[in-house]
Amino acid sequence: MKAAVLLVDTGTGPRRVRLADYLDGPREEQATRAAHDWIKRLRHVKVEEQPLRRRFRYRGDSLWWFAELYLHKRQVILDLFRILLALEHLFDCERPLEIKVASGGPLVRGMVPQVAGRRRCRHARAHGFGASWLRLARLDLRARALTFAARASRHRPGTAASGPAGVRIVAFVHRAFWRAGASEASAEFYIGSVLAALGRRLSSAGVCFVGVGPRSNFGARRWWHAMGSDPAAAAVIPVERFAPGRALKDSTKIWCERYAVTRALWHSADVREHAVLNGCDCWPAIREELAGIALLQWPWSTRAMDEAGAALDALEPEAVVTYAEAGGWGRAVVLEARRRGIPSIGLQHGFIYRHWLNYLHEPDEMEPDPERPDDRGFPHPTLTLLFDGYAADHLERRGRLPRASLAVTGSPRLDALVAAAAALSPEDIERARSGAGGQQAQPLVLFVGKYREARHVLPHLVDAVATMPGVRLAIKTHPAETPDAYARVVHGRANVRVLPASAALAPLLLGSRAVVTVNSTAALDAAVLGVPALVIGLPNNLTPFVDAGMMAGAGDPSEIAPQLGRILYDQDFRQHVERARSTFMARFGIRADGRAAERAADAVAAVLSAHGRRTGQDIGDRGQE
Repeated sequence: MKAAVLLVDTGTGPRRVRLADYLDGPREEQATRAAHDWIKRLRHVKVEEQPLRRRFRYRGDSLWWFAELYLHKRQVILDLFRILLALEHLFDCERPLEIKVASGGPLVRGMVPQVAGRRRCRHARAHGFGASWLRLARLDLRARALTFAARASRHRPGTAASGPAGVRIVAFVHRAFWRAGASEASAEFYIGSVLAALGRRLSSAGVCFVGVGPRSNFGARRWWHAMGSDPAAAAVIPVERFAPGRALKDSTKIWCERYAVTRALWHSADVREHAVLNGCDCWPAIREELAGIALLQWPWSTRAMDEAGAALDALEPEAVVTYAEAGGWGRAVVLEARRRGIPSIGLQHGFIYRHWLNYLHEPDEMEPDPERPDDRGFPHPTLTLLFDGYAADHLERRGRLPRASLAVTGSPRLDALVAAAAALSPEDIERARSGAGGQQAQPLVLFVGKYREARHVLPHLVDAVATMPGVRLAIKTHPAETPDAYARVVHGRANVRVLPASAALAPLLLGSRAVVTVNSTAALDAAVLGVPALVIGLPNNLTPFVDAGMMAGAGDPSEIAPQLGRILYDQDFRQHVERARSTFMARFGIRADGRAAERAADAVAAVLSAHGRRTGQDIGDRGQE
């Protein structure tokens, strides 16, 4: 939608307008809520006389938990509502007599004629949603390729159906975030310090690392990476090792039934009716999303469940530890652990966004299906360890997780950042400033975030900095992306420098006058270190922090320059932000005392003590020392 351009004729001749300009902050918020509501209501829609949640199950558990993830991640439903609301606003503002799509994707081309027809506006050359059969064919080919690759991986050397003896905890980790060349638990990018603390308590043999997912993160992945060595191979056992072809017989059945499942979804009159959004028939687009669920998501999800279950059967742990526990792999792991009566612990590894559907649940989702008791409701971990009271409040209120399943242990990553900052000398900070392009007398502004989330506002930030004499902007590449993503935005800008993802964050934060982001937790990191933050692209997941006054905010691109000026030069404003920051952090217990990893290990030890099958009590006692 962001690239969509329309030709609007109000009686004075055609004029080019950007559709995205008619989607302001409140309408973006409205679209997000409408998309969430549409996705959540889909579980009640009947397919073959049963609610969708009940109709599609795997070993008794509903596959709905994976369907909603697919729809949320793809964002097609969200884009449909964005387009609808933007078009309605455009017609209210412009009252066009004729409208035409100059450029835009199939969603825009499919929606414009319908909204124009309702508004009694001429539409030149109605395109519709385009050749969906071609997109469906590509989807099917992709599903076949992924399944073939997964099958082929079983034939690599070293495949085994057993693991090391004496395992007490299995930690499922993503191979892409295991630091290359390291073999210790601390090598894990997100939760390494907690895993290391557990290893010290249980000895290295007590914790087994099982790797899931590809070897490279999605932003930096290249086809030839599959041919190279695995950086996690020394410490992490690939989950495929525990699941030879015979262990996948149940998920293979789901794969074989994928076309029948697709037809069942397509032939449901209730699903077809649900595809009408605000009076517009979006069936061609939603039809493709349903096919994606049947062809891609559910075969993958059930295979992940088979693999996780095979690993648990081979290792027989007393507990399971994972992170991203609300995502696809996390849900598969927790489902299979729950099936075997193994307690599971989820470790928060990043900020839990307020609009992240993974963590938003309705009351009935948390309850067993009254007619299918094998479906015991949403697979949340036995215990989720969180950074602060803000996260706990969100998961209890919006996620409907039982309060007893939540524990605040702190952020090991924040502890490490604060410790690293405390160890820096003035010379260290100045070197970081100089490497980022800053000079002693020049304010340095640090942008941290994902390009794909900030691409619509990042050029406006670069333009704003260009109007401020002496100000330098440093862009720190996100670990899931490469510096190449920013090349077009910064081309020809002498006052902007792109830094690699490996650049140390602590000296950059301390060397910056302000931090700018869209959704990054670096804004919270900066707040703890006393560096003010500006959040652009509002509304977004940092909106509550802006509303609390602990961060500055800019919703419209035109607000970026004045807000950045205030946060750089207005001392009274900086002090106001600092007071709000202190109040917010005290309210929700946001702290960095260096003991978060140990507290997390204490909590895991307590789970072992309560549920352990061998000698959990002594570990639990040690965990309280």
